[in-house]
Amino acid sequence: MKRWNMISLVAIVVGLILVILGVGHHGVKALTWNNGGFQVDERRQTVVHPGAFDKVVVNTKLPVTIKPGNVNQITIQQHSVNQKKHPVTAKVANHTLTVAGGDNRQNIFRIHGFSMGWSDDAYDTSGKITIVVPKATTVKTVTLQRNWIVRLEDLTVKKVTGSHSGSFQAKNVTFSQPLDLSRGDVDIYLTNVTTPRVTAKTGDGDIVIRQSHFKQTSNVLHTADGDVSVKNTHLGGADVASNDGDLHIGHNQVTRSVKAHTDDGDVYSIVSDTAGVSVQTNDGDIQLMGRSRRSGTHLRPNAKVQYAFSTDDGDITVR
Repeated sequence: MKRWNMISLVAIVVGLILVILGVGHHGVKALTWNNGGFQVDERRQTVVHPGAFDKVVVNTKLPVTIKPGNVNQITIQQHSVNQKKHPVTAKVANHTLTVAGGDNRQNIFRIHGFSMGWSDDAYDTSGKITIVVPKATTVKTVTLQRNWIVRLEDLTVKKVTGSHSGSFQAKNVTFSQPLDLSRGDVDIYLTNVTTPRVTAKTGDGDIVIRQSHFKQTSNVLHTADGDVSVKNTHLGGADVASNDGDLHIGHNQVTRSVKAHTDDGDVYSIVSDTAGVSVQTNDGDIQLMGRSRRSGTHLRPNAKVQYAFSTDDGDITVR
């Protein structure tokens, strides 16, 4: 018993010493064990002013935002422990900026106040990278290699290449070439995006499109296990599909036709009162323009704009 009392006393004393050390580092902050010693885990920010570039390679698991500004600038924000374990590099060669390194994972022994223990599921939620390009710059390519979250804002971009994971977001962006997001497992969010054509395919994610312009008729929006939502968008046509999710298609301006199918989910749509609509379900209810309809109904088959909605197991509602 005396032995256990002594061990407990030693643990308490060590804990108090560590708390005092934490307070001594500008207040009560988390201490983490790193490279054989304790250090204060605090947020750090680094600003880099690279040479001119018009191509970007993203090779990091930290969230990356690319947006316009006055000068070329990269701002890197990380917790101090992650900064030492997974430093971020930003280098320019042949007008190509490559951002590499960094990680949003933490597996550390942490002491914060009177609590201590291993943190193996904590994420560096404050870690992020912001890339600023001059306002007049057209970004020729954004190449995705190893990434988690990529967000493009208020830009003109020629094309996006590579695979993606986590989340791809674009807002107020014009892509001069067709946008290909067909290699990844990701959520895709496009708001006020203009491109001749979009091909969005994801294994396990949602596709959300708002107020965008896709002129061509061969747009593809496919997800294996997620929902698809397309609203207030101009498009020549589209093939929309989900293996296991709901489809929401409403208030769009369509030139030719939209085909939308889900294996296991519901379809909800708001269409023009002059458009043709066909509906098909193997196991579900159909509401078409406020009336219950049979599967196989085709309303206004000679209309210039056509919608074809189908589901193997789900309801269809069209207004």
